[in-house]
Amino acid sequence: MEEKRDRRVMLTKRLLKDALITLMRKEPLHSISIKKICETADVNRSTFYHHYDTQFDLYDDILSDVSDEIGTIINGAKEKDGGTLRILTDIFQYAEDHRDLFLVILSTNSNLNLGEGFTENVARFLDKEASAGMTAYCTQFVAAGVVNIMWIWLNEENRRSARDVAMVMNALLWHGFKKATRLLGGAGLP
Repeated sequence: MEEKRDRRVMLTKRLLKDALITLMRKEPLHSISIKKICETADVNRSTFYHHYDTQFDLYDDILSDVSDEIGTIINGAKEKDGGTLRILTDIFQYAEDHRDLFLVILSTNSNLNLGEGFTENVARFLDKEASAGMTAYCTQFVAAGVVNIMWIWLNEENRRSARDVAMVMNALLWHGFKKATRLLGGAGLP
């Protein structure tokens, strides 16, 4: 019976999350009522309140899911001794596979709390990769760069592949602007 209940809880939460993402395509989080979320999800308000206190708690749960998945990608690549390029490729592929979600959470309709969890994941990865001189400034710079490049890329009609964008990002991270612009110029990308 517990497994059946867990599946129902998971389904209900998925419906609520999907409803919020759908609504956030059109309006900012602070303008979306719980009533509107419940109507879109076809879920009773009492059910909503059983799982969340506010629409912001629901949104935070969505961001937590994304952050957990990115953490899993990073940890999985580290276990396989994957380098930065593998991790970036997997993160960009995850974003492309969940494009609608990422377009919403990276848009001005969200409160952009993605940055905090994402920055923590980047910091964990960079602790392994970087010299002892890595600072919070560098970590924030890298996280912001990845998020902003992702936003631009996901909004492009004819996007390059996740691997191509990861190659540019990797070049920026480890070799600087000149090498990345050569890649963008086509010298290293199909």
